[in-house]
Amino acid sequence: MPHLRLGAGARSIGLGGAFTAIADDATATVWNPAGLGSAADLSLNFSTQQLDLDRSHNFIALTKALGSAGSIGIAVTNAGVSGIQQYDANERYSGEFGYSSNAYSLSYGIGFGNFGVGLTGRMLTDNFGAEGVENQSGFGGVDIGLMGHALHIDVGEEKVPTFHYGIVAKYLGASLGDDTVPMVINLGVAYNLYMGNVVTFAADLEQESVNLDESATSLRLGAEYTILTYKSTALAIRGGVRASRDAQNLFGGFGVNIGGLQIDYAIQDGMASEINGVGSTHFASLSYRY
Repeated sequence: MPHLRLGAGARSIGLGGAFTAIADDATATVWNPAGLGSAADLSLNFSTQQLDLDRSHNFIALTKALGSAGSIGIAVTNAGVSGIQQYDANERYSGEFGYSSNAYSLSYGIGFGNFGVGLTGRMLTDNFGAEGVENQSGFGGVDIGLMGHALHIDVGEEKVPTFHYGIVAKYLGASLGDDTVPMVINLGVAYNLYMGNVVTFAADLEQESVNLDESATSLRLGAEYTILTYKSTALAIRGGVRASRDAQNLFGGFGVNIGGLQIDYAIQDGMASEINGVGSTHFASLSYRY
């Protein structure tokens, strides 16, 4: 289930995926459920990623605050491939079929002062449209997250934290059919620099519990600069990098927020040299916070 580790939301992708200590919207259901403890009363996110080779990756999530009892969130992640050509035993073309993989999750997070904790549970389905291939379903495991905030400063009439940290263990006990889904641990930090507008620096270290020749450890770095803030409108630009021993990817993007409605775009470079004919990957998301 590699699509689970792609994340969700063009804002987080534009930061290279360095989002474990920042997530405080509907995408926290994927990145770190502890972020739901400081999420808005209502948060909605729809994200889509379109790749070449007829592949797609879509995400939708909704979160709702429960007052002092924390927040809950539901999310669906879908990845698929369309237009796969099918041939019979005599190598005669017999049409096309598709493949889709889905994760359905339920999350809960609650804040205690400058700390938040969260939990996500999910179910998985694996569906082939080809005749004679059995569909599968399984338990998608549990995510356990922690998030904290420190180094408060005065901004206007408010005291706001400038330093954030988070840790999350994902896919604990997950399996699909006879296969297990590798556990992933993310450790992240972020710092907000207030210079009239806000500059955010973020870093994540990810460790995947899998026995492969390729490196299972990756570093993610990102920065976001809010270049314009006017009344209820804000414009931000982003950049990031994800690097392991075997591969490096660059990211960039921007976001526009108007009265709680936010449109984000991100682009990932670095695949063209790895897969012949495949260029950059584009991400887009629409979100709302109230």
